[in-house]
Parts: sequence; structure tokens; C-alpha cells
Amino acid sequence: MSAISICGLRKTFGSFTALDNVDLEVPEGVCFGILGPNGAGKTTTIKIILGLLEPSEGEVRVFGEMAGSYNVRRRIGYLPERIEYHNHVLCIDFLKYVGILNHMKPLSAERAAREILAWVGLEGWESYPIGTLSAGMKQRLGLAQALMGSPDLLILDEPTTNLDPIGRKEILDKVRELVRDGKTVLISSHILSEVEAVSDYVGIIFRGRVLRQGKLKDVVQELVRSKSGRCELIVDKKDAVLSLLRERGVDVTVDGERIIISSSDMDSVGKMVPKVLAEADARIIKFAPVGGTLQEVFLQLVSEGG
Repeated sequence: MSAISICGLRKTFGSFTALDNVDLEVPEGVCFGILGPNGAGKTTTIKIILGLLEPSEGEVRVFGEMAGSYNVRRRIGYLPERIEYHNHVLCIDFLKYVGILNHMKPLSAERAAREILAWVGLEGWESYPIGTLSAGMKQRLGLAQALMGSPDLLILDEPTTNLDPIGRKEILDKVRELVRDGKTVLISSHILSEVEAVSDYVGIIFRGRVLRQGKLKDVVQELVRSKSGRCELIVDKKDAVLSLLRERGVDVTVDGERIIISSSDMDSVGKMVPKVLAEADARIIKFAPVGGTLQEVFLQLVSEGG
């Protein structure tokens, strides 16, 4: 079962179409990065998943149930991009209140709150008013409130906002830990390198439409291989493979242990390489596009989509 299944989703606001026939599948137990420029439809999609907006058309299911239902809401933890606090409230009291809203008993809520505060790096700040926290510490508190009630699905909108580089790394490490523990995480961030560091799957949205979705490595490799025209090959018998490639008229250069293949038809190269390896009795170590990053793929897709 998918954690989130979106089919034919449309959302209009008067004459403006925010989402246009969106299909999206988020598997259980993965980190899924949802990407897109400002105004692409990411926040609208998230709000529909949360049940805060009604779709104009289409269907959104979370763990097999219709989005917005009571059972679904209890299974979701949400960190919005901007979270506002009552600054006079103590950190522990705020989290206890969130726990009680999640139908936890007061003692259980306090125990869970203390454990989660320590886990997000706020141990020792339990009895301090929220207003005394720095912006980065408030962001950690926001992650803590999303975890109260032990949700199965976490939706994190710009989770590293206001954090310094060390803090960002710590939070991203926490995201990986949550996924290892079986949670599903949907993360939206403008820092594409961070999404690339933690996500197993991605969906790229532009002007209300999904341009690409799937496993991160597959999306990157597919587009880079088809567009860049260069790939690197590392084998245990470099000279033999190099000779056979040149015999076939392939444009190759050597960079240390890497054989760099340049071609305008990378699909044909992908079919030819296994035959060359078999003929040379060579073992493949690496075969991948050159220079493919999520940011390059994102900019390429948005440029073409525009």
C-alpha cells in the first residue's frame, strides 16, 4: 500500500488552476522529496493531503483512506514552513498540549515530550518560555511537535529553515533515522542538495503539473543520460574495453581509471556496453552519467516545462 496516493487531482481558485490532473504515489517507509519553484502547487498539494483544502476534482488517499478523515489526520505529523508560537508558553507545556490533542494522557504526553525534546537537541530547555529560543531552536521545537503522537507520516515543509550548517545536518540525520524506523517522510525544501541527501523518491511539480516522479537515482540518471551525452565507465580491464570501444567508433577519453564516453545517442551506448564487457570478459565497477545532480535535473525540467 502507498502512504499517499493522488489520482487526477485538480484544484481551482476561481479562474486560477493551482493543480491540474496531478498523479503522485508516495511509497510507505521512504523519504519523498516534493520539489518545485514558488507557486508550483506544492503547498496546495500538502494542504489537500492534510485535509485543510478540498480538491476540485480527483482523489487523495493516505494509507488507503480518504484524505481529511479523522483516522488519517491522527496518523500525520506536520511541520509547516512558518510556525507561530505563544512566546510565553513553556516548551514542555506546549508539547504536552500537542500530545493531549493527540489523545495522549497528560503523564504520557509529558514523558513523550521530554524524550522528543532531547531527541531534537533541546534537552535542558523544557522549562524555558518559547520566546527565549533562537529561530533555529524554534525550528527544532516545530519538528518536536510534529512527532508528538508518534505519527506514521511526517510532512515537513522547509524543515531546516533558520538552522546553521551543523543544525541542518543534524536535522537531516534525524530524517534518515525516522525513515530507518519505518516512518514515511514527505519533505519540501528549496535547498535541493538537502532533498538529494535524504530522499529515496522525488516528485517535481511545475505550474500545477507533475513533470517527473520516481526513485531519485532513476529520475536523475534518465534525464542526465538522455541530455548530457556523456557517461563514465569504470571496469577492471580498462585497456581491453577501451580498445573494443574505439574499434566500434565510440568517442572515448580517459580520465584516470574512468573511461568517458561521449555520444548523442546514449540509449545505443547503454545497449552496446554490456556486449563490449562480455567480449572483453571485464567486470563493471561503475557506469553512470557524468555530472548529474538533482539541482541540474530540476533546472533542466523546469526550463523545458516553461
